[in-house]
Amino acid sequence: MEISTALYLTKQIISYAIILQTIELFQIRKSFSDQGVWRWENLKVEFEIFSKLTQKILAFTLKYENFLVLLSLRLVAAIYLIFYSNAFLFLYLLISTLLISLRWRGTFNGGSDYMTIIVLSALTFDSFFSTASDKVSLAAMWYITIQICSSYFISGVVKIRRSNWRNGAALRGFMSSTIYKYNAVSKLISDNKIISIILSWAIIIFEVGFVLALLNPLLCVGFIMFALAFHLANFYFFGLNRFIFAWLACYPALLFCSGL
Repeated sequence: MEISTALYLTKQIISYAIILQTIELFQIRKSFSDQGVWRWENLKVEFEIFSKLTQKILAFTLKYENFLVLLSLRLVAAIYLIFYSNAFLFLYLLISTLLISLRWRGTFNGGSDYMTIIVLSALTFDSFFSTASDKVSLAAMWYITIQICSSYFISGVVKIRRSNWRNGAALRGFMSSTIYKYNAVSKLISDNKIISIILSWAIIIFEVGFVLALLNPLLCVGFIMFALAFHLANFYFFGLNRFIFAWLACYPALLFCSGL
């Protein structure tokens, strides 16, 4: 895969990811409106650690009406970037994503928002400086690749150190939890210790061994296919739809780097 193709696919996928994220925030806008549980009046106290000027800027930017404007512009920028690349729009998406995370006192949806920031940081850097040197685009691709490999590897190491993952109890617990989708497949996994152990170790081995995807493109494709199945399963059982697109945006960079 050519680096230009990898960059193009990364930009396309992260744009769709941001569109999805923004629409989701619009759907729950009542919860952070002036009458919602996450209204700005309740949260602004936690920002008193900043200077008075910073507090005024955040209050203006993150209060309900202006926050909706920020989200609307974010949606427009993401749609525009599907068709045309623009460095300043990537910068806006990065800043708006950081402000959204600040508004929620951390990432709104955990790792998916964190990975979105990683990808946007690399693309913004590339958009502003790649004309000066081809090494900038190469650095952007490697930055994304290292981050995605680390995300899987660290997750796998954490799991392998926990006995409830090694014996399948953690997976059975997730599957039987009432807050997640419960069906015949969930019941089969939660009720069958052998199946839960096999699946748990399959996940652990996949995550710890993900760095092997860098050895060659064919092996990389295999890991990507397994990763897609893994994230689709997480979406089906746990509703983690954001992870699919956030991690999918990293795979072109991974595939490119695996061929170097």
